[in-house]
Amino acid sequence: MSTTPVQVIQPRRLPQTVQTLRHLGLVSTSTSNKSPAALTIAPYPSAKSSYIPGKVGRSVPPLLVPDSTHPAPTLALLRKLGASAPGPFFAAGRAGQINAALFAAACLAPRNPKIRRALQLFRTRQTRSVPQKP
Repeated sequence: MSTTPVQVIQPRRLPQTVQTLRHLGLVSTSTSNKSPAALTIAPYPSAKSSYIPGKVGRSVPPLLVPDSTHPAPTLALLRKLGASAPGPFFAAGRAGQINAALFAAACLAPRNPKIRRALQLFRTRQTRSVPQKP
């Protein structure tokens, strides 16, 4: 496993993110761990989402995954975000959770050959799983 942690705020609300990070060989820490994380992934809305950059002491904003999988609340969140969004925003549900983990891995991959290989292997498997003729 890599020594570069990715902090997941409230991991129970983002189980697919934690699972994908583990699959890629990334250390996933929770909020109780005081070690500084390179990246933070948080559910949104969350009381902790808006103040994470200051709390962690980094200029990198958290990666946000909507908490709701229903279209109406998710669209309402998007309307409220505006220009003052505290960080990058991913799709709701399982797909958004997985994409947030893949984005974190892609951000860390240039400096870490193990993460780069794991990400390339993941993408190769995904490509091969798509049927040639639908």
